[in-house]
Amino acid sequence: MAGSALTANGDLHVLLVRHGESLNNPLMAKIFGPVADEDPASQRRRDAEARWLAERLSDPALTDKGMQEAEEVANTLAPMLRRLAGSRLIKVFVSPFMRTLQTAQPLARALGSACSVEVHPDLFEVGGVYVERLGLRDGPGECLTAEEIEQRFPAYRTTKLPKDGAGWYRGSWECDEAARLRAAEIVKWLRSAELRKDAADVAGAFVVLVIHGHLIDMLLKALLGIADDGSSDHPQTNVFTERPVVFFTPNAATAHISIRRNGGVAIHHIGQRLPDRSQPSKL
Repeated sequence: MAGSALTANGDLHVLLVRHGESLNNPLMAKIFGPVADEDPASQRRRDAEARWLAERLSDPALTDKGMQEAEEVANTLAPMLRRLAGSRLIKVFVSPFMRTLQTAQPLARALGSACSVEVHPDLFEVGGVYVERLGLRDGPGECLTAEEIEQRFPAYRTTKLPKDGAGWYRGSWECDEAARLRAAEIVKWLRSAELRKDAADVAGAFVVLVIHGHLIDMLLKALLGIADDGSSDHPQTNVFTERPVVFFTPNAATAHISIRRNGGVAIHHIGQRLPDRSQPSKL
């Protein structure tokens, strides 16, 4: 990976992978594209927001383009991770949303026995699985059960999900402040002995999180000690692109960080789209 300095040096390397294009992505572009430059308080923008809440899916699958993007991520990451991790197990943690489960599937297939894949209930996108009721965001929206995930993705471990036949998400709509607290807990987990123990020697360790754009933004800020300005919070929405500091990761792009043995954090790249190594080079 050009410019990422991904080397075996005893650090815990964390690759944050955003899911491929979901069915909601082109819908959002269609609805908000014509009013992107208008005042958020304008009637047309408010109408667009109302239409978006009415038409969006609470747990969308990938589009055909998104499926191809997931294959491209696997074609690039799998051989690189195999080479650098050697005989060490590569830990892949996945958000329970359908779009992330699907994005991780080609990578898990390409890595085979070299990786373990665990569905982590805390890695969901900011806002959670929500629906719009009477002009307000509420939840939980419709989502997969642990049993459905096991059936559709048999290689994935679901030990941390509730197994009672109901959808994995049980909360209401998650506000930004609650999401910031969750991001802080995820960072504690990334620094925990549970993950650090595999990075104790010079071989290092490799963790992949297949997650979401807004959550990646919050995780990077929490890791770097950058305040996620709460004054920019919007009631009943989760908007982060207008904040003073934004880490933007496009669909199927990655961020690479390493947590060093001394507790420091190195940022190798953010928002990088990986070239598909299975395709002939155009250079």
